[in-house]
Amino acid sequence: MNPDKPAHRSKRTPYEQVRGFALYEAWRKVRENGLRSLSLETQNAIREFEGSLPTHLRRINRHLRDGTFQFIPQTGVLKKRPGKKPRPLVVGAIQNRIVQRAILDVLQEIPAVDMILKTPSSFGGIRERDRKAAIAAARVSIRAGSRYFIRSDIRDFFTKIPRHVILDFLGRHIKDAKFLDLVKCAMETMLANLAQLGEDAALFPLGSEGVAQGSPLSPLMGNILLSNFDKQMNGRGITCLRYIDDFLLLGPDAAKVRKAFENAQKKLAAFGMEPYDPRIAPDKAEMGETAKRFDFLGCTMLPGFVQPSRKARRKLMEVVKEKLKAGRTEMIVASKRASHQMPRKRFVQTLTDLDNFLLGWGHAYAFCNDQELFKQLDETISKAVREFMQWSDRFLSGPDPAFRRALGVHLLSDTLLTPLTPNG
Repeated sequence: MNPDKPAHRSKRTPYEQVRGFALYEAWRKVRENGLRSLSLETQNAIREFEGSLPTHLRRINRHLRDGTFQFIPQTGVLKKRPGKKPRPLVVGAIQNRIVQRAILDVLQEIPAVDMILKTPSSFGGIRERDRKAAIAAARVSIRAGSRYFIRSDIRDFFTKIPRHVILDFLGRHIKDAKFLDLVKCAMETMLANLAQLGEDAALFPLGSEGVAQGSPLSPLMGNILLSNFDKQMNGRGITCLRYIDDFLLLGPDAAKVRKAFENAQKKLAAFGMEPYDPRIAPDKAEMGETAKRFDFLGCTMLPGFVQPSRKARRKLMEVVKEKLKAGRTEMIVASKRASHQMPRKRFVQTLTDLDNFLLGWGHAYAFCNDQELFKQLDETISKAVREFMQWSDRFLSGPDPAFRRALGVHLLSDTLLTPLTPNG
């Protein structure tokens, strides 16, 4: 495959752009995100795909050229949530994600879509408009005199997005039938594990409405759908900051903000959507004075301070403990197995994995300014790591080779030998 150069993309139709340079760029982004995933299965799938990368990309390109490309049925995953129904996530095959990502990159260059992505009050799934930017905008509004807030998110947002509205919008601005057909197919959800999901399959967007949560296209579809919502909800003393399906209303007094929330309810009802009401669902929505503590996008806003929320900190410690517990389990398994297929996360690998996770978590909250809180978190994490190391020190005092296997340092005698053939 000979990818198109970026300078030539404007001379190509959107469909041709997907087949060309956008396809290769999409792979780079899918690879980067996949290797950062907490799922070992996803990481392995990325590495396996990369092992035959030229062959895979040529095949995808050929099928797109011939009009025979088909998205592979995906896997539905139910993410359990305490006290709530599970979140329906969809995990697509690598080739699905590459083509969806290429479509996303091409769509973002369409002038009408680009204008939507430049909406100053919209965040999430937009270049350089991340959570940090949304928090900064909230602080600016508060400093400018917003004394009251309502924070909410939209119930079952992704499963309720009317796909025909998105396709109608794109059809008005894109005159490329092949590309629009590809977008339509990319938005549909087909699950390979329907039988295993049973009644829970109904949680996934399998009908004519909804987009899969987990698809690279989902945030953009939400942003296109709510572009008018973003424009109409701002003004007359009200600031409405939206991050995908979360939004924050800010205003000078309680009456104006409550009226704005009622307006938001009416506008979302037009799409069959409903925001959580803070008076009914205080765990999903919140209202009050900005001078007091409140949460937004996993952060707690305080006068002069921004810090990771209690929920985010609790989840951090849960993951730390889970990783260290898994490390103990895999060290025990490794010590009893003489095999070239060792568990991946033993002592050394557990600490490396934990280091990578903490590095990513720290970067995600690097804009927070409560340094004392980070020190307190470090003390708690250090205590958990010391306990893991003390247990490991006792466990690793056993004889070699069990010592090296559990430690995570390869034993040469565990190498899978491939002797020469008689003709080799």
